[in-house]
Formats: sequence, C-alpha cells, structure tokens
Amino acid sequence: MRTFTKIMACFLSIVFALQIVGCATIPEAIEYRNLYTNYKMSDTIFLDVMKKGKYRNIFIDVRNTSQFQEVDTEALKNAIAEELTEKGYNIISNPSGADYILQVNVLYFDYFRKTAAKEAAAEGAIAGGVAGGAAGGDDTTALILAALGAGAGYMGGALIGSAIKIETFAGVVDIQIMERTEKPVEGKIVTEASQGSATTIRTEQEYRSNYQIYRTKLAVTATQTNLKRDEAAREIIKMTAKQIAGIF
Repeated sequence: MRTFTKIMACFLSIVFALQIVGCATIPEAIEYRNLYTNYKMSDTIFLDVMKKGKYRNIFIDVRNTSQFQEVDTEALKNAIAEELTEKGYNIISNPSGADYILQVNVLYFDYFRKTAAKEAAAEGAIAGGVAGGAAGGDDTTALILAALGAGAGYMGGALIGSAIKIETFAGVVDIQIMERTEKPVEGKIVTEASQGSATTIRTEQEYRSNYQIYRTKLAVTATQTNLKRDEAAREIIKMTAKQIAGIF
C-alpha cells in the first residue's frame, strides 16, 4: 500500500509539472504565432548613381549550392526579376548585352543551428560559386546571428511543448554584381593552391574587363511557431529578392 502511495505521488507530481510547463509555453506560442522576418547584409554596395540612370539591362543568374533545395532557383530568379522590373530595369537573357550582371548563390538554407550553419556554409563555399570562395562558416554563422538580433529568442527546433516548436529558418546568399564600365578595368587574379601538406602554389594572372565587380552576402531569417520548411523558403525568397533589388 505504501509503495502504491509513493507511485501515485510521483505520478501526480509529474502531471503537475507538465501542466506548469504547458502553461509556460502559451506566452511563447502566442508571441511567435505571426511570422517574424529579419535580414542582414555583410557589406553595403554602392553602384554608380550616374550610370544607374542610363544602365537598364540586367542579366540574372541564380544557383543553389546549399544542402537543401527548397529555395527554388527559378522562383528566386523570377522574384528578383519582378522586383527589378517594377523599378524600370529590363531583364535580358544574354549576358553579353548586359549593363549589370547579377549572380546569386544560395549558400545555406536550413532551420538554424550554429554547427549546421557552419558546416553547410563551408560545403557551399567549396561547391560553388559566385562569392563562395570568401564565405567561411564562421562568417555565415555570425551573419545569421546578426540578422536574428534581439528579435528572436529561439533557434531552429526549440521545443517548448509536446506539440509546439518555435522554428527559426535562415537563408544565406552570396551576391555578385558586375557593373559595366566605360573604360576597361585592369586587375590581377591571384590563386594560392595547397600542394600536399607543406607546399603552396601561387599563380597570378592579369586581366582587363569592361565590368567592375562588387560582392556581398545576405542573411534572411524567418521565425514562427511550428513553421514549415517550404513556408520559410517562400518567405526567404520574397525577402531576399526585395533586399537584392534594393541595391539597384
């Protein structure tokens, strides 16, 4: 009888504790019932204001080297094109006739965990692209945290109840803009490649181009109670397109 009483006492204590926790989740669930989005750009790009008045043709190239493909490249390209068209730019299909060449690479997309962000960003930088070579995992993590700011107290998968999660998804994109110049731009491409464990090969190549190159990185975050990955992807696409168009 005494053993049964102890078991019942323990059971009631657990039930009471779960009820308290359940009540505690209500404010958080209510606070994040609406979708919160935020963004942070690593560096500001200033395009030549004198050229913006006459340079109206833009070629857009979008790629996704992240681990997940929910951020559809065609959808992101169309969203960017729509934003730029509304600003009076012409979207062209041949880069040779472009005044601006806009290249975008989705470097990272997932629900945000510090370690996952670092690993996926590093993989994306190696796999591909545009400004990926300068994109380290630490920089990506810091940029996401800066985008989150004080507005979101939860990272991805924050379990606050038996059926409630406050999810934070993050997307990070590398952006490269090539702006046509009236006179050729001269520069030098420097490559340092490791050869074994103790040798580095350094090569240099001079080049002339009719384009000035600008690069930056953009992090966009979306936080909501029980937010689904595809919903977050759609919101991140919309926010990314709006911020990129804001450069022009």
